[in-house]
Amino acid sequence: MIEVEVHQQLRQLLRQSPEALWPHQLTMARMVARGLRLGRSTLIQVPAGGQHRLSYLLPALMWPNPTLLCATAPVQAQILGEEIPWLQHTLQLHKPVLQKDRWPDPDFQGLLLVDPLDWLQARLRKGSSQVPTGIPLILDGAEDLEDWAYQALTVTLEASHWQQLRQLFPAEAEQLSQVQVNLSLQLLRRPLARCLLQADELVHLDAALSLVTGYPGWLPDPWDQIRWRLSSERDPVSHWIWWAETDRETGRLSLHHSPTALHDWLAPIWATQPVVIIGEALDLDRQAETYRRRLGLPDLTPLRFASGEGWPRSGGAELSLYLPRLPLPNSPLFRDHLLQELKKLIPQAQGFVVVLVSDQPLQAQVGAALAAEFGSRVRVNSPFPGEKGILVCDWPYWLHHKAGLPRPELMVIATLPFPSVEDPRVAGRVQYLQRTQQDWFRQYLLPVAAAQLQRAVAPLRQGPDSREESSSPTRWVAILDSRIIARSYGVSLLNALGPTLRVEQRSQLFV
Repeated sequence: MIEVEVHQQLRQLLRQSPEALWPHQLTMARMVARGLRLGRSTLIQVPAGGQHRLSYLLPALMWPNPTLLCATAPVQAQILGEEIPWLQHTLQLHKPVLQKDRWPDPDFQGLLLVDPLDWLQARLRKGSSQVPTGIPLILDGAEDLEDWAYQALTVTLEASHWQQLRQLFPAEAEQLSQVQVNLSLQLLRRPLARCLLQADELVHLDAALSLVTGYPGWLPDPWDQIRWRLSSERDPVSHWIWWAETDRETGRLSLHHSPTALHDWLAPIWATQPVVIIGEALDLDRQAETYRRRLGLPDLTPLRFASGEGWPRSGGAELSLYLPRLPLPNSPLFRDHLLQELKKLIPQAQGFVVVLVSDQPLQAQVGAALAAEFGSRVRVNSPFPGEKGILVCDWPYWLHHKAGLPRPELMVIATLPFPSVEDPRVAGRVQYLQRTQQDWFRQYLLPVAAAQLQRAVAPLRQGPDSREESSSPTRWVAILDSRIIARSYGVSLLNALGPTLRVEQRSQLFV
């Protein structure tokens, strides 16, 4: 069986190359190989760092049949530049490996590397027939799968698309121009640059949509996609949202049509091929039931390697947690107490410091106050100024750039990373869950916040890198949002962090 062959080859490989050792390498490799052999879908939750890639690359290269691997461009570059040549040379593996945005040939028997967004767009595109089914899929980076799916399913209307419509319907050109102007004026009066369209704004849009849905001839994209969606849904209002982005300086308006939920769209994809979905911190639960429900995943074999498991035995840093009781973030006193705490915490750290603040006005205030205190060491959402820098950033910036930054000695979390209902996509999802009488907080906001929290602190748990001494220092996480100790859901968020040593007094820090 391929599981036995993979296990033997990998065990021999790890003996020759101990630098590739990860405590769960053999277990995960056997699980991936079993999924390929049986055509059984598998969901694997892994820690951060990419140390798990060997566990799916070796089975994919040893599996004799064609295989599809979805990974982002940076991961593909790493795989093609290092891991695959090393495995092919060391183990004399001869399976063809190709990087392309579509399946090359019906007779191709190799390993195809494709960008996840390209793959999703091809599978979700109306009338697509170029993507083969039944071929095992390995998808790495599933923590971003929801974002990729929303991108693939979102249709955007720009100014040029309105011009297309006016050229196609010259008799209604003046009416269409008036619709575009009325929408722009109303949306530019809204306080937020990104917002859901309200009923009075949708009235203007209906005039243009009635032309599109009633037209029997050819329509250019994206209007044809919109026509297909509106005509194929019995209740398009409950399954789709319209939201807008406005630029007040230029008056530019972009309209977006996005799904309220993903499971109905993705479930048919999983039914056509076995999948091995690999991601970091996907769910609070080992069975990942909430994540599977959101993505429409079928019954599959779940496996989770929690953050921090095995690392203390392999030289990882100890993670300590400081949870002071401050006013709640919605209190007018929160900002002043936050700044006071930061000015007392940061001087005690000798290395790199990260301060996570997502609220934009508060982020600017924190950045200005810390720059006045610590000078050029401080950066806001931009590259750090050295190993002892202080980076003030939002959650997306840190999660996107953490792999290329030093490992922080101190991470300060100003507020918990709950998705903001000011984001129209989040608001649309919450409204959908409310309409369907589901627990929108515990099925959506809480799992997403827990996953973000676990992914954010994951680099602090990893073993020392080449710039650090072998005896890595204690890493500190300070959470200044008192909801984590004052609310009942705080226990779930603390459990998501994994094993920690809690410190009660600031005087005990960095001792």
